[in-house]
Amino acid sequence: MSAVAAPLNVPALFHEMEASGDWNVEEALFLTFNADVAFLERGVLGLCQSMGARVTVIADAGMWRPDPIAMKGAGTQYLVGLASHSGAFHPKLTLLVGGDRVLALIGSGNLTMGGWQHNSELWNVLRAEDGQAPQALFDLAEWLELLPGSVRLASDHAAALNRVAAKLRGTLERFTPLDDGAQLVTNLDRSFLSQLPGGPVDELTLCAPFIDEHARAVRALVEHFPTSKLTLVVQPGLTVVEPQALASVLRGQTGLTVVADTSHRYRHAKLLEWRRGSYRQVLTGSANLSAAAVLNTVSRGGNVELGILTNVDEPLWPEPGLGPNHLVQLESITDIPALRIGTIAPETTGPDVPQLLSAVLVGNELKTELAYAVPFAVELEYTNNPLNDSWNRLGTIVAGHSTASFPADQLGDSALLRLNWAGDDETILARGPAVPASVPERLRTRPAAGRAAGGPRIKSRDDLLGVDLRYLDAFASQLTNIHEDVTALKTPSTRSSGTSTASGAARNAAFEEEPAAWLWEREQTAQHLHGPVFSGFALGLPTPVQSTGWENFDSSETGDLDADAAVDGDEQIAPLPDDPESVEPLMHVGDPDRIKKARRDRVRAFATMPGRLSTVSYLGLGRLALCFYCAGDWKENDPEPIRLVTSFLSKALDQAHTFGMGDEAKALAAVALTCVRRRVDNTATSPATQEAKRLHDRCRDLDLGSVPLPLVAEYTQCLSAPGGRPLETADVYDELQSFSEHPLLDAAMLAAEGYGYDAEVLGPNSLQISVRSRDPLQGALKILAASKVPLGVLSLSQRTGKSAIALWSAPDLYCIEIDDRDRWVHYRSTHALNVILAAIQSSEGRRFRVDHGPFNQAIPEAKLLAERLGLQIPRKVGVPPGTCPACFMVLSSSGVCRICES
Repeated sequence: MSAVAAPLNVPALFHEMEASGDWNVEEALFLTFNADVAFLERGVLGLCQSMGARVTVIADAGMWRPDPIAMKGAGTQYLVGLASHSGAFHPKLTLLVGGDRVLALIGSGNLTMGGWQHNSELWNVLRAEDGQAPQALFDLAEWLELLPGSVRLASDHAAALNRVAAKLRGTLERFTPLDDGAQLVTNLDRSFLSQLPGGPVDELTLCAPFIDEHARAVRALVEHFPTSKLTLVVQPGLTVVEPQALASVLRGQTGLTVVADTSHRYRHAKLLEWRRGSYRQVLTGSANLSAAAVLNTVSRGGNVELGILTNVDEPLWPEPGLGPNHLVQLESITDIPALRIGTIAPETTGPDVPQLLSAVLVGNELKTELAYAVPFAVELEYTNNPLNDSWNRLGTIVAGHSTASFPADQLGDSALLRLNWAGDDETILARGPAVPASVPERLRTRPAAGRAAGGPRIKSRDDLLGVDLRYLDAFASQLTNIHEDVTALKTPSTRSSGTSTASGAARNAAFEEEPAAWLWEREQTAQHLHGPVFSGFALGLPTPVQSTGWENFDSSETGDLDADAAVDGDEQIAPLPDDPESVEPLMHVGDPDRIKKARRDRVRAFATMPGRLSTVSYLGLGRLALCFYCAGDWKENDPEPIRLVTSFLSKALDQAHTFGMGDEAKALAAVALTCVRRRVDNTATSPATQEAKRLHDRCRDLDLGSVPLPLVAEYTQCLSAPGGRPLETADVYDELQSFSEHPLLDAAMLAAEGYGYDAEVLGPNSLQISVRSRDPLQGALKILAASKVPLGVLSLSQRTGKSAIALWSAPDLYCIEIDDRDRWVHYRSTHALNVILAAIQSSEGRRFRVDHGPFNQAIPEAKLLAERLGLQIPRKVGVPPGTCPACFMVLSSSGVCRICES
């Protein structure tokens, strides 16, 4: 069945389909003018593969300008096809074909972030289900069958398109055609205009982001649909238009209204709407208001376009959610600012410019196909690692040829190719865009649907964190499959039975030296098998909200100006959403002991899995262990959960930046640090405090103060602070402030807080505390015991007013009691500080004491250490008569000290 053209949240639709577990997709086809492969690989590819689909993308060869670093899975995980044509290859089609159902989206959005989410687009949704399919789907199958003969495609790309068309045709044989009023409009051999019912209409609305230079399409449409009420919708400064030419065409037009859409959301939708009495029809799809789109056919050099003609009950303009303050009626067409097509460097565009369409690795051979025979010799370059931007010469394609083959011994499975030639000025070196090498044996294999990876499908984080342990077992199965797939990736691709051992060894050596390609494939494999729910859980993404259809993206931000309007501009990102509302924290304390033990056993088993897992896997495991730790699945002060969290986080941090996940890893580390610091008793030396110190040390060099707030807010979901209240982002940032400002004093400050001391930082290695006991020195020594780094502590007694200083820098400990009489004691030991402190506590300190003469005599080394640590020590005070110079105790009548016995 067909749905009336409407705005559509395409990512939400894909998430909904994947999460349902009902879709077993065999083919996913995307036809687009402009393709953003980074967006495809980050947000679309995993969803398609999780549903079991082979993915094919066909884009306009002239607009192909990818970021080489972004093409990590092209040619091995999905096929990139390039269509060359004298006009633009301009259809916008998303097609999913399974054995028992079909979904087609025909609209105006390219395969970009703007086309799928930020721009204002219109989509027609066609479904084959419940035994019926709209006639438009049958017509679409026929169009796909004819398309390879109408544009220039490489042979492997044409074969992929034929395979999808055949699969669509085969699936549709199970369905009864339904004439629901939706008509597919194409222009292979008939123009769009010739397929529209002409004659007078009561009203006509025209809206598109591009109007051709001489307004020929507008002229033809108003002649085809004579009307006394014409509405023309433009976006000043965004619509490509020549106002003077348009004004000339519409001069004398009765009932003309020019509406300026002043909203900040780029209106990329194409709309042709007319009404005769109560009968209203609309044409939507990819066609702009240009002669190449509306008036010409593909066979005569027009664009390749795809549209849907439907009947509607209500007008599509103005669209829902567009406020009246964003609709401004212009007095004159000439009030519209002129906006012209941008230009591309002439040496890299035009009919005579070489276009590399395809590079296919077959055995030890690379087969290349170009759009046309090159008029001059061109060089072919390759790189196996675009991160280094090291391009090497592979060979020459001689003039007059459109195909060439080269030895592939030096090429990895993820190699990129590009052409290199001299421009009009022989001193100018022009280069074509990077084209991925395709590996047919990898592309022929359908990915296993995520739900088939073992066990039930994880549809929400509650599945992972609940009492049904089958979900944890399913996750364990996913990790096993990832390990097996990564191990297989380390085995060089045979490509064919004729691959030589030498070339295989060379590729294996390259793999060992430069593992970036297979590391990326491991990340993609992990996200595919885990599915979007666990991947989102690992990456700190909010739980997807089901779409209600129209979403108002009107804001101060502008989506990307699509390339078919030929306006250069960076794609903008919408403002961050508000912080998610806190959810009730997990509480597993009351769960049966067998369930809590089972959770502990599984997390423990995850930590012992062989091989190296993906960053997404480690992030997810770290968050999972942290959730179970805070929920009470381990006993209080058990060091194991801290050790596990630290282990998972360390591995994630080690490789996160390589794959653009550094912020996620740091945010999770910040949340974990907060949870551990607030749960561990820092006043005691225990296995738990030792594991907490390992976590502190691992995080010490991280720039945790810069972690994004939305990630921290999401990672705190489900976690509790001590006492059971939800952990808040403020808790995390409070801890980070203390941790980041004085990292060397972090443990000491925590210990002071645990003992109830008031503490103040004096310097990077010194602090002052205020204690309630009579002995300030004991308080200072407790802080040193917790710190274990070079530290000076000035301790003040609130009860007696006495003060003391403790200085530690291995192997020396200095204790200075400051009162009417000073007492300086020096201890030295190659053992740990705790050994000295234990001896002092048991009155055995003299074993480690270093003699410097009378105790009231200042020790020069202590004064130097105090100065280095940032503390000032008062001058030496003389020994009063009748006082022991060693311990300052009153001497007996015989002049003997009862304490020192001397």
